[in-house]
Amino acid sequence: MVIINSFKHPESPIRYQQEDVQVYLDKKDLGLGTLFVSESTLCWQQEENNGFAIEYSSISLHAISKDLNIHSTECVYLVTDGHITMPGDSPPVINEDDDSDAESTEDISEILFVPRNTESIPQIYEAIKVCQELNPDPMDEVGEDELSDDNDDNLYEDAEDDLEGEYNIGERGGGDADVDDLSRRILRNNLNIQINYTNGTTEEDDFQDAD
Repeated sequence: MVIINSFKHPESPIRYQQEDVQVYLDKKDLGLGTLFVSESTLCWQQEENNGFAIEYSSISLHAISKDLNIHSTECVYLVTDGHITMPGDSPPVINEDDDSDAESTEDISEILFVPRNTESIPQIYEAIKVCQELNPDPMDEVGEDELSDDNDDNLYEDAEDDLEGEYNIGERGGGDADVDDLSRRILRNNLNIQINYTNGTTEEDDFQDAD
């Protein structure tokens, strides 16, 4: 998946805004601009309409990085699920003969947000975190619903198996002894109810008294 982006001023409320933020897109220095962390999109504007806007569903990872192998200073590090191509750039060429692992590695982009005011880094990180929580991935919710349905189905199947295992006359031999055993259980339950009524109480009354 290739994401071709251009800057669009956020229409949703802005949770955090920071000027003089240097951006590196896949190790390419895009220069200084203003970062807008809005509730629906993460936007960066360099000048006029130059920049990009990213939906939170496209962000697979974001973190505060102090790794000198990533950048010489502390920064906010993002990985997008899809390669970002800025207007005017050519989309990456993916060789179909390559294996799937190679293709998946190319189908991402790394973004570094390096503000001149390094004290704003925790605020940028927290604002992105909050906005991501406001925009959950729809596929995750579908997966949870399907999992819940599967568990319910299994629950009913297990209950049916238990009933069949206990009362299925054919599987237990199919003789009169099975019918007699079931009759004795019903008769014993009826006798218990009659005894309780004789004593002036029922099992239901006992539960109410206990309450």
